[in-house]
Parts: sequence; C-alpha cells; structure tokens
Amino acid sequence: MEVLSLEVPDGKRVAGSRRTGGAGSRAKVAIGTFDGVHLGHRQVLYGCDTVLTFDPHPMQVLEPRRVPRLLSERRRKLQKLDSLGIRRVAIVPFDQAWSRVSAEDFVEGVVVDQLGAEFVSVGQGFRFGARGAGTTTTFDQYPGLSTRVVPLVTQGPTGEPISSTRIRRLIFDGAVELAADLLGASVALPAIVGDAGQLLISSEFARPAPGSYLGYVDSHPCTLRVCQDHTVEVMRTARTGTHVEVRFVKRTS
Repeated sequence: MEVLSLEVPDGKRVAGSRRTGGAGSRAKVAIGTFDGVHLGHRQVLYGCDTVLTFDPHPMQVLEPRRVPRLLSERRRKLQKLDSLGIRRVAIVPFDQAWSRVSAEDFVEGVVVDQLGAEFVSVGQGFRFGARGAGTTTTFDQYPGLSTRVVPLVTQGPTGEPISSTRIRRLIFDGAVELAADLLGASVALPAIVGDAGQLLISSEFARPAPGSYLGYVDSHPCTLRVCQDHTVEVMRTARTGTHVEVRFVKRTS
C-alpha cells in the first residue's frame, strides 16, 4: 500500500496538469478522519482504492481543548486500511496552513489534481475547507466527480449510529467487547513498558475504565489490570522502554 503526505495546494491550477495518480488515473477516493476504521467507516470505504485522511486530527489544530481521544494510532489505522484492500493512503498533515485552504482549492487542488479522483465517498454531514464551508453538496459543482454520501450506519435495538464518539464512550465505560463489535476488532492501543513493568498508554488515546481485562500484549495472552491512574499492570511484560501493543478483549471485573 502506498502512503503519501500531501502538500498544501497553492490555489493555482494549470490546465492539463499531471496528477499524482498518473495519466489516465481514475481513483475512487474515500475522505474522512477514519479514527478506528469502524464498521460505519467501512461503508464509506467500500469500493474505494484511495483514502484521503488527516493526521493529526483537525481538532488538534482548530480547537485543541475539544480534540477527541483517539481510538488507534496511525500504524494501526494503516494496517486496517490495507486489510480492507485500500491501495493508496494520502495523508493531510493538518496544520494552520491547511486550515486556511478553501473548500474549492481542496477539491480542485487535492482531490482532482493530486489524487486524480473520478469518484468521492464521504459520510453524512461531512464538512471540509476553511471554516467548514465545504459540504457534501460542494462536490456537485464538479461534473467530473461522482459523489456517494453514506448515511449513518446504525446498530443496536435503539438504532444508535455507529460512531467514533459512541465507541469512545463504550471504552471509557470498560465495555470493550461492545466496542469491538463496532470496531470490527479488539480495542488495541500502543503502550510503553515503564520502569516498574507497567504499561503506559498516552492520554491522547481512549483508555478503558479501571478494572481487570483479558487481553494481549503484542501476541501474548495475559490478564490486564487498569489502575485508577490508567497505568496497566500485567503479569509479564517486555523490557523497560519497549513499545508494545496492548489489546483489551474482555472485562472480567
């Protein structure tokens, strides 16, 4: 899978300019943050070969105090996209310069010129461009683009939408099995082994509620105990300083 970092468009289009996808490229592009790559996201991704996503999360730049806790790190996100058959991931390294890109320049300079899109797939309510001026109807202004707007995907007796917000709430409550049902995989977070052998998970991620869980450290099954300070105790871990992945499969208490 090809992974590329995009540059801010300069707003000056040149007729016949070469597209990143190459001559004749007809990319099908899914656009979104895709935090967690959950079952709702997969409806947006269906049938696409390219993903246009954002890292860091735009809220980190626009409203840092409101930035949501992440469901996965970039590496895990890319692994999931790769497993779904995505062939190319274009990452917007979102910063102040990107926040000033107009919706029109985003479509013309990035989606069309750089990615060579003929088809765009987005979720209901998707907004983009400076001050969120772009909406799903913005794409209708470009006759060369076919657009699919995926409605909210629901699951459960109450018909609640599958969303990153809902999954975070489940994780915060310790309901990791229910969160996994919506993610399509176990809750998996990066951690560092601390001086006392405990696992340290950054506060930028959605961390499970204190309690005991069955899970894995890398590929090794174990019992995990999340403490009140959100450090994770485990019977056996790798050496201090080692970066590991910790998966929470089932809460036991």
